[in-house]
Amino acid sequence: MSRRDCKYLTFLLLVGVFSLAWSGCVTTSQTLASNTDRPYDYESSLLHPRAVIVPITRDSVDVYLEVKRSECLYLRESPQAPFVSALTWHVGQTLLQWSDTLVSFAPEWERHSVRLAWNDIIREDESTHSISFKLEDQLRKTSTKWAVSVSNPQENRAAFNKMAWPYSDQHAVAGDTIYFQATPGTLWRHASIEVPESMPAPPFSFVKDRSDTLQPILRSSLRANDSGWVSYVVDEGINVILDAVDSRNVVQRIYGSELPYDQVRDLRLMIKSSRYITARSEFEQMVGSSDPKAALDAFWLNCANEKDRGAQLIATYYGRVEEANRFFSGVLPGWRTDRGMVHIVFGIPTKIRRTRESEWWIYGEEGSVNSVTFRFLKASHPWDDNFYSLGRNIQYRMSWDRMVTNWRNGRISPD
Repeated sequence: MSRRDCKYLTFLLLVGVFSLAWSGCVTTSQTLASNTDRPYDYESSLLHPRAVIVPITRDSVDVYLEVKRSECLYLRESPQAPFVSALTWHVGQTLLQWSDTLVSFAPEWERHSVRLAWNDIIREDESTHSISFKLEDQLRKTSTKWAVSVSNPQENRAAFNKMAWPYSDQHAVAGDTIYFQATPGTLWRHASIEVPESMPAPPFSFVKDRSDTLQPILRSSLRANDSGWVSYVVDEGINVILDAVDSRNVVQRIYGSELPYDQVRDLRLMIKSSRYITARSEFEQMVGSSDPKAALDAFWLNCANEKDRGAQLIATYYGRVEEANRFFSGVLPGWRTDRGMVHIVFGIPTKIRRTRESEWWIYGEEGSVNSVTFRFLKASHPWDDNFYSLGRNIQYRMSWDRMVTNWRNGRISPD
């Protein structure tokens, strides 16, 4: 759900027309926007394709490509002709030209897979560990670039859904059945552990994250069938597949969430993620209310003083929650990470500086006395390759309090 969708959804929530049941409603680094000045702005790009590369042999790979049809432009040459799209995929140094005909029963995603030789996609200046991709919508005259990591299939086996389509990231909904390929008859172990629902400490408070100490518990033993497929049901939290011979060898890691991790359509999540700007008493009142929807409405109305402004605040806030989940999720959902916390409260940085080991997020004119800079260090984590820890400092207290006050007074502008 984009911020544009969120504006409509949350406006209905605010005026009391939309009803969210407690059960709720039923995509990563590779989707970074091509605009490098705003890499964590989901809407800075019109296209959000996804790709997975699955090595087959030493010389060939299967490439899985998908893009939302709603993000592509469909035109027709005459009133009688069908609506068609025109897409060009750049996979390394290989070009793939595809067109798609729009029909009423078309699924949400346009998907294609193709087998290619390694030599057809690797450029001279690239390694086999990261392949550059580019998707061009020829009719819309827009494009986006990203990179896809390629893992050793013996060390990290691709996860497939029941339709034999690979997951483009390490996230699935709890209860999904995951499939992976292995030598027929080989034994594997499925282990998991539920991750505690802890919140990150504010930027000025020094409380260490303990998610790196979590130890999954063995749930079941698995055996590859005669066709070489192994399956298991995803638990909520960390799911790992271990080599039965060497239990230290983790060959697959999936994070299971109660709902799709990149969607904020559940009232419980909307209340939980509001904790960054709510007082403890307000938060506890919403959680314990007999009508939590009305309590959440009242909070946002109190911030905004009028419905239209409240709808805009809600769209901005929960749009940022979704972006945090898309870009920063790992062992923790993105909104509960250090980067997610700062992204939600402060918004998209004015500038981001990156190295292999860290990110500097700069708000305001760099070097000015009024600018704020957060430094995130990439941490070695046993269950998360995307884990960054904020360098906390008491000097952030004033900036944090000012932003929270701006939220509570309705003085936040849309991203």
